[in-house]
Amino acid sequence: MKLMKIFSAVMVATTMGAAVTVATPSMTADAKAKKSLKTLPKSLRRTWYHYEKNDKGKLVYSKLKISAKKIVDSWNGWDTSKVHTTKSNLHQYNPAKKLQKGKDSWIFAYKSGAKTRFGGWSPEFPKDMTYKRAREQYKVVTDKVNGKKVKVLHHTNLASLPQNTAYYYTSKKLAKQTNPQGHNYGDNYGYGYK
Repeated sequence: MKLMKIFSAVMVATTMGAAVTVATPSMTADAKAKKSLKTLPKSLRRTWYHYEKNDKGKLVYSKLKISAKKIVDSWNGWDTSKVHTTKSNLHQYNPAKKLQKGKDSWIFAYKSGAKTRFGGWSPEFPKDMTYKRAREQYKVVTDKVNGKKVKVLHHTNLASLPQNTAYYYTSKKLAKQTNPQGHNYGDNYGYGYK
């Protein structure tokens, strides 16, 4: 009987301790406070090239330059007739801190496995500054072109339906070699060697 009382007391204490641990407000706050990235992953950092036809049917290159805290996108393909350059500056978003006011060029980013997602800085709508609500995604994969392994950057516009993915390569030569006809969205969009 004494052994049963001791066992029961231990069970109650353990259960109460677990309940208190789960209900602690600081743990709940910590679980919600997922910070975004301070810097972009090293695997993305370099200059990437894409080759396709622009709106005038001319075969052109687009360039994506990614550094630790900046993305410079010089788009020259589909839906353009001349180069359109966008500069985006990475800032870390921490939901546990007051959201600093940003500029139009500020972005946030999150990493999950091989994927890095980013979106626009939004002080008016902080609930949109999450991994799931990010509007674009980068992923570097290794593929074979003419028997050689090469790195390919998949740049997906998550806001488009169907989702559009542009394929970028480490050199202009590779970009042209993999998409010599300058295919756009409907016909593999720069992944023509497959």
